[in-house]
Amino acid sequence: MEIIVFGGGYVGLVQAAGLASTGNEVTIAEVDDDKITQINSGQAPFYEPQLPELLSKGVEQSQLRAVKVGSDEFDKRLKSAEIIFIAVQTPESSDGSADLKYVFEVVDTISKLPGDLSDRVVVMKSTVPVGTGDAVENRFNTHGKNPIVASNPEFLKQGSAVRDFMQPERVIIGSENERAQELLSYIYKPFMLKRERIICMGRRSAELVKYACNAFLATKISFINEISQLAEMIGADIRDIRRGMITDSRIGDQFLFPGVGFGGSCFPKDTISLVHQGEKFSVPMRIPQAVDQVNKRQRTWALLNLKDIFKELKDKSIAIWGLSFKPKTDDLREAPSVYLIEELIKAGAKVRAHDPIAIDRAKTLLAKHSSKIQYFEDMYAAAESADALVLMTEWHEYRSPSFKKLSEILKNKIILDGRNVFGPEITRQYGFRYRGVGIPENLK
Repeated sequence: MEIIVFGGGYVGLVQAAGLASTGNEVTIAEVDDDKITQINSGQAPFYEPQLPELLSKGVEQSQLRAVKVGSDEFDKRLKSAEIIFIAVQTPESSDGSADLKYVFEVVDTISKLPGDLSDRVVVMKSTVPVGTGDAVENRFNTHGKNPIVASNPEFLKQGSAVRDFMQPERVIIGSENERAQELLSYIYKPFMLKRERIICMGRRSAELVKYACNAFLATKISFINEISQLAEMIGADIRDIRRGMITDSRIGDQFLFPGVGFGGSCFPKDTISLVHQGEKFSVPMRIPQAVDQVNKRQRTWALLNLKDIFKELKDKSIAIWGLSFKPKTDDLREAPSVYLIEELIKAGAKVRAHDPIAIDRAKTLLAKHSSKIQYFEDMYAAAESADALVLMTEWHEYRSPSFKKLSEILKNKIILDGRNVFGPEITRQYGFRYRGVGIPENLK
């Protein structure tokens, strides 16, 4: 089928490359010239495992191409597209609500096509507040256009997005229109050969299920983090508590890892958006609101522990391992490490940072602090002569370090483990003062 995807960002690019891999002719509509050049050369503008290979294959086989919005080629491809996905960004407004200006810009662009567009299916792939599909439909109607507007929320995890797309746990189609259900089911059928996992529902239900899933997972993270704070105060070990919890099949073992809080483009933004949507309909979203509050408090864990240990952070040199908000991505959006670095610099400390992938993005994001941050390609070089080492992201590279080497190069034998990767058992054998999340320092 001929498909066009508006937006070559994280969601749109994976969507386009995935659909191109099954023989569809997919066009990515973009406004960023650099991004268009990268995509057409088979390169991803961001780090995501397996995506470059998928992109290169689609481009080489002429199944995938990025074009500039407004160009002659764009107009030609838009006219022939049977399905149009909207996967543009929906940034957070100053009050925390979703800004839909880019969505409506796309609607206005599509509306320039001739005819009433009743034969087209326009699919919302961006995460948007409940009722956006109705607003999009009304916007089309004001232009005298009547395409079928459907919702098809994405459920991609950064670091495993390609696998999630190619082997989806479920595909949700939000439309009661028979044609939309048939066309969308058809393009997703190649990914359902082992088991049928396509779920059709109303458009508003599909819009809400995305928020419900993310808010629930975020709740699990904030819950175990809050329990970890209590564990630290009373001398309990959060690792034992977690083991006791996950053996209950009703609870499960996913997203119950204590740490320094969640980040990224989805959980923080979607949790706050759900709070605002509840306010709009006079239904207070108290649990998502509490989840956000707990997460913000959890980000202070490393800073508070450093202040407790050193009292004064001025002129202290702090090594940080891990900058991205999670492993297998270079995404720094809402990353706890960024909060920690900015607070350390405010306190007069200097930062020695390492990350396997995200250093270039960190240099751009934290450019105003460049004189206070040193970046290292080698993780041990970052730790050399530092007053303390803080682990912020659980990259595989950090999971089994040489504690002997660290004991020799660190100025002080202090490790703050923000992801509970190491544990006191091994670190204390090398004379380290160790603190983990929910693991009291004096734990026997």
